Amino acid sequence: MADRDTILTINVVEPGLVRAVKMHSKTLNRHLKGVVLVSKDYSKQPNRPKDDSGLFEEIVCDFSDPNELQAVLKPYINKTLAVTCRYEEAIQPFSQVIPFLPYVHTPSETVLEWSTEKPLMRDRLYNYDPKLVPKYQYVEEKDLPTLKELIKGFEFPVVIKPSGLSKALLVSRCETETELKDRLKTTFKLIHDVYARDQYPGKPAVLIEEMMQGDMYSIDAYVMHDGEIFCLPPVRVVTAHSVGLPGFYGYQRIIPTGLTEHEIEAANEASKEAIKALNLSATTVHIELFHTADGWKIIEVAARMGGYRDALYREVYGIEHFYNDLAGRMAAEPTMRGAPIAHATVLNIYADEEGYIESIEGLQEARALPSVVFLNAHAKPGDLALFAGNGGDLVVDGILSNKDLRQLEEDTAKVRELVKIKISRN
Repeated sequence: MADRDTILTINVVEPGLVRAVKMHSKTLNRHLKGVVLVSKDYSKQPNRPKDDSGLFEEIVCDFSDPNELQAVLKPYINKTLAVTCRYEEAIQPFSQVIPFLPYVHTPSETVLEWSTEKPLMRDRLYNYDPKLVPKYQYVEEKDLPTLKELIKGFEFPVVIKPSGLSKALLVSRCETETELKDRLKTTFKLIHDVYARDQYPGKPAVLIEEMMQGDMYSIDAYVMHDGEIFCLPPVRVVTAHSVGLPGFYGYQRIIPTGLTEHEIEAANEASKEAIKALNLSATTVHIELFHTADGWKIIEVAARMGGYRDALYREVYGIEHFYNDLAGRMAAEPTMRGAPIAHATVLNIYADEEGYIESIEGLQEARALPSVVFLNAHAKPGDLALFAGNGGDLVVDGILSNKDLRQLEEDTAKVRELVKIKISRN
């Protein structure tokens, strides 16, 4: 391993990954470099993020062409120290890379497919332990005429969610069978464009699930190549639906959570069982769960880090998440921490109504608040703002952190008061 000096990733290089590679260079006392493989389709996306550190070399390639992929990766077979992947959309190309890097620790291609396609994920979880998941049904557009038979025995309300999308896009709650039929027709009108826009692989389809009642949480965990699992502290996820807003996106994430030690132990145990059900290894895993009256239920399992987790864990626990992600893939134990040193929250902000954005106001004033770590706009005037349930993405997001919980709560409320997304009436 001493002559291996390359960290490989797919499509996107985040600043946290650059930071982690530099930290590992110091730990290993040798220079490390990076390579980011970018799919030809993704390379054409306007304003896609690019590494400006100079640490990562970018190589554009066709992941669907094994001959091209083999030629690109041949120089790195004996040079790659670890290969990682951060985003759901990049999991499929990540799996296509794995056969050509036989001497690094990775999950298998099949396991990555199980963790990406929700129907396959549910099948593995249910077969392992039926108590882990709610009742569910996979539905393609061609199945709509037989919907009544497919959902026989379901109790309403139910939730519909695309089988391969993330960020709660096109997720909806339905109270009756009639509402479910109408919403499915709308979803299948929108889903093809959303898959194409965000370059999600796979066949557009949906899952119908009985609605779970409880509070939502998420846990990131490091899974070693030999199956040992290290769970990080849970994050409370407040969904838009739970505060009376459209959609099921993460309106706010909160850490620490206030859960008891017993509750955390039970959540960790459910997470570990989900990881084992999918046979995941040599990867960081993001698990979403509901805390229900019947115990912890699994929403989703993904073979990647969760969104915002690098900054959250650093702010609250001093944990370097990207560093640990790479360590686990290099068969080194992660560096864990104890008691929290601060409180933190993530805000996701959508427009209050759909339409074309006229202006986004209050960002500069909000950024000056003492708890704000960052606050970013992901849209601009003239862009179309849609609710998450209709396939729209967030407009503004940010992280706030403070040792003083009261100050954090005041600043969180102030950000929502200051940031105004105005929609054109024309």
